Amino acid sequence: MNNRLMKLTFLKTCLALVALAFAVPSAPAITLKELVAKEGPPKLFTATKGVEMPTADQSNNFNEGDRALLLSGRELTDITGISTIKVSDDGVVKPVSEVKSLLIYFNHNQLTRIPDEVGTMHNVRFFYGEHNPLSALPDVFTRMRALEGIYFGSCRFTEIPPFVFTMKDLKKLQFSGNRITELPESIGNLTELRHFNMSKNRIGSIPGSMAKLTRLRVCDLSDNPFTSLPEAFGAVQIVNQLRVKNCPITTLPRGFATMRATIDITGTKIDPATLSPELRAKLDTEKPPGSKEWDKVIVKPKDFNKQKEK
Repeated sequence: MNNRLMKLTFLKTCLALVALAFAVPSAPAITLKELVAKEGPPKLFTATKGVEMPTADQSNNFNEGDRALLLSGRELTDITGISTIKVSDDGVVKPVSEVKSLLIYFNHNQLTRIPDEVGTMHNVRFFYGEHNPLSALPDVFTRMRALEGIYFGSCRFTEIPPFVFTMKDLKKLQFSGNRITELPESIGNLTELRHFNMSKNRIGSIPGSMAKLTRLRVCDLSDNPFTSLPEAFGAVQIVNQLRVKNCPITTLPRGFATMRATIDITGTKIDPATLSPELRAKLDTEKPPGSKEWDKVIVKPKDFNKQKEK
């Protein structure tokens, strides 16, 4: 019996050692100030055609010459000081406020709040804060004069912060993968939106004011429990794609028959036979020919092929 116990103990020890050998150590939690004190001024990435982005962050919002502060996946718990830190720009150390056109990436961290000081960062074009335990944002985002897009997918939001609907110059808005239950009528204020992603939430209805978003190129409403789309929304001439995958809708607005975009109805309750021939012709999981502009993307990320599928 003792011999059997010894063998069992030995086997458990071996399995534990194997698991330890293959375990990926996680970085310790750290604040932005501590990170800068430890590593020095963060190096900016410069968007240059043909250069690969060193991270898997989204890269299709770059213009040539843009700078990016790449701080995703650093286990950051606090970014106080973000507006006043010094950065290394092609070897030249300067205040971050002196960078002309900046994209900021804080994806995959441990942030529970965004400090008010970001409102003074008038050089930021896109702000990424996805995969953080965030449930609220300060309204100072409205003061960021150059801001074109905000990305807060896979956080803990139960609503889109109301101030967002006053940001009438926003071109891209993403709150996918949250716990949002309502899309208010005020979404119609954001008439400059090109890309809108609210997939994987808990939205029970789509407001008629979506008809005001006349510049949409991609609209992703997939994986939500709403059962219909307003007929008025059918007047929007979406350019590339409308995604309503896995939504329990049974039909589509008739107006969608004249738009250029394709419509992905995978997993819905729509019987294609009940749609007009013109609407059936729009059904596809791929965007229309010529709408994928990856050949025009300045910078390609590490997982370029995965991003092409989005």
